[in-house]
Amino acid sequence: MSEEITPINTIKRSFTLFSASNTSLRIHQLTLASLVAAVPIITIILGILGFTPALQTLQSNLFSAIETHLAPGSSAIVTPYLIEFAQQAKKLPLAGSIMLILTALLLLNSFESSVQAIWHIEKRRNLRDRLLIYWAILTLGPILLGASWSIYGKVLSLKWQGLEIDSGLNSILDLGSFALYFALLFILNYLAPNIQVKARHALISSLVGTVGILIINYLFSTFTSFFANYQIVYGAFAALPTLIIWLQLIWGAILFSVCFCAVLHSPKP
Repeated sequence: MSEEITPINTIKRSFTLFSASNTSLRIHQLTLASLVAAVPIITIILGILGFTPALQTLQSNLFSAIETHLAPGSSAIVTPYLIEFAQQAKKLPLAGSIMLILTALLLLNSFESSVQAIWHIEKRRNLRDRLLIYWAILTLGPILLGASWSIYGKVLSLKWQGLEIDSGLNSILDLGSFALYFALLFILNYLAPNIQVKARHALISSLVGTVGILIINYLFSTFTSFFANYQIVYGAFAALPTLIIWLQLIWGAILFSVCFCAVLHSPKP
């Protein structure tokens, strides 16, 4: 007799899949890959946004977005170092630049491999399709993110200046972070699996993952005073363990969203 399909059973099966897919190891791998690929990805973003003056205006907006959404309690320390390292990396010779690109691609490939394993998909995309998708993410992603943050930042600056803005713009401001996380998770859940994914399933899974990420950020913001005390003892080094813990939790929420989508795709246990 098949198990009744209910939201509670779906959540239970998602946790079962999360545990059975060796997700803890994958979270550690993705966290390490994120730390290694952070500078290469920012370097690529700087290179792309430096092509034209119009794109250069998006750099500050994008960096503001990175600092705002990076781990609470560590972003103010980590972000300037990442940008400085990326600026230095732009001076590397051709061979070094190629290694930076390969390192960034490694993170994307590691995530895709984790998604295929969770979905139990044995057929992998061919190399050409994977490179095209990865390159599209690395090129179009920063431009779209910077443009959207430019609009968001404009509304935010109006609010800071004490100018009157209607309730509709206030709602956009309040939902900005939610919409950003939701859109990124939807793209990952809808496009990453090498299988036809229903948009409805990707939307529901992205909603679950977004709520998880917002809860994680809320908890980190709540304990900001604890991180400040930790920094008194360890100085700037305190930002590193904070960032690592935050990355692990964020990757956990993302992979649980992937598990949730896989369970919705195959409702029968």
